[in-house]
Amino acid sequence: MPRFEPRRLLTDAALALALLALTLTPGLVTGAITPEKAGESADYLSKTGIPVTSGWWLFSGLVVAGLLIRQHRPVPALLLIATGTFGHLVLQTKFQLLDLALPLVLYTVASAARNRRRALAMLALTMILTYLAMLAGRIGIQDEQKAALAKKEAQAQLQSERAAPDVPRTKIASSAKTVPVDVLVDTSQSVLEIWLLSVAAFAVGDGMRSRRAHLAAVEQRNADLAREERQRAALAVAAERARITRELHDVVAHGMSVMVVQAQGAAAALERHPDRAADALRHVVDTGRSSLAEMRRLLAAGRTGPAGTDPAGTDPTRTDSAGTDPAGTDAPGTDPAGAARLRPLPGMGDVPALVDQLRSTGMPIELAIEGVPDALPAAVDLSAYRIVQEALTNTLKHAGPGAGARVLLEFHPDRVRLEVSDDGRGPAGGEDGHGNGLRGIAERVAMLGGDLETGPGAGGAGFRLAATLPLSALLVGP
Repeated sequence: MPRFEPRRLLTDAALALALLALTLTPGLVTGAITPEKAGESADYLSKTGIPVTSGWWLFSGLVVAGLLIRQHRPVPALLLIATGTFGHLVLQTKFQLLDLALPLVLYTVASAARNRRRALAMLALTMILTYLAMLAGRIGIQDEQKAALAKKEAQAQLQSERAAPDVPRTKIASSAKTVPVDVLVDTSQSVLEIWLLSVAAFAVGDGMRSRRAHLAAVEQRNADLAREERQRAALAVAAERARITRELHDVVAHGMSVMVVQAQGAAAALERHPDRAADALRHVVDTGRSSLAEMRRLLAAGRTGPAGTDPAGTDPTRTDSAGTDPAGTDAPGTDPAGAARLRPLPGMGDVPALVDQLRSTGMPIELAIEGVPDALPAAVDLSAYRIVQEALTNTLKHAGPGAGARVLLEFHPDRVRLEVSDDGRGPAGGEDGHGNGLRGIAERVAMLGGDLETGPGAGGAGFRLAATLPLSALLVGP
């Protein structure tokens, strides 16, 4: 239902008054300028041709009332206007200017209809009733003419009988008799104008309704697309955060584990073997700087500022005025953030260096390579390195003192297979290396559409991890 607006009510009231004035003005002007003749009635309304019966004014009031509620209540307005128009057609059998309200309200009904079939049914019913109303009016006028003619003939025959009562009289047939088919054809021709106006007004209103529906559908589609775009952006942000979190976990877990083991070795060798302690401390410094630089690279990749700098000027990787890192871990005059951004991401080619780094902690590691290493997709290359890194970090943290590890890299034309096993104490549930670390590995493998196997090693001792990554690098998840 349209919302009530006083402005629309005033517009419809002005329209109703205009139609009523246009209907009455010609007759009023004609009555004013027509001179009176001797013997004629001095009734002004009779001279103007305006109906003086209360029925005409009642039907006109219904039309005006329907116009007033046309935009607020289209269907009740159609009922009122149709009733008034039908009354006019029955009384006068002709279409007046005031009856233009009927096509106008049909336009409103068509433009505001929620069900197009119902609106079409209202149009058809209105056209049928319009025809019947005009037909009833013409039949009524014909009957009146017949009655008047019959009365006149009866009076003429009575006068002739009085003048010559002995002369036989022949009954005169009434010439006012009309064939019903002629009445139907004449009515059809007269009502055609109303039908054309009604159909045209309905078609325009239906076109307006279709246009509004189309615009509403387009706006809804645009809103849906905007919402889907926001959802995709949110999912992309969440996926990127998860990726950075996974990368940071691998970097921090590996770096901190190596640093802790090296620091423990340095503390143990500080008194008896100072040179070994110094080497271990240098390894701690190198590992810390490498991990810090890799963390900076990951964080810089997610910044929105140019060249990886923070827009607010609070970039933690920015050097101070002396050209040194705020943490004091980098050499003076260097730009660790810039170097980290330019350094390529690690891959399978860095696995030997990773093994050597962990061997420096005292953990025996055997590295075996089968097949011919070839260029790998970037996603597979990085993920394979991170899987080996996390698996060896878990071995260093959880396998126990003196445990050794074996790394097997198998290169195939369509896949890469990684296997990391140790002879330590086996999985220890609830520890960090066997919680977030394994979950991160599982996410990487699932993202690349690969297979992952984890569990006890051969004979139930130690822990074994085997991952198969297809070289298609087709991402199947976020």
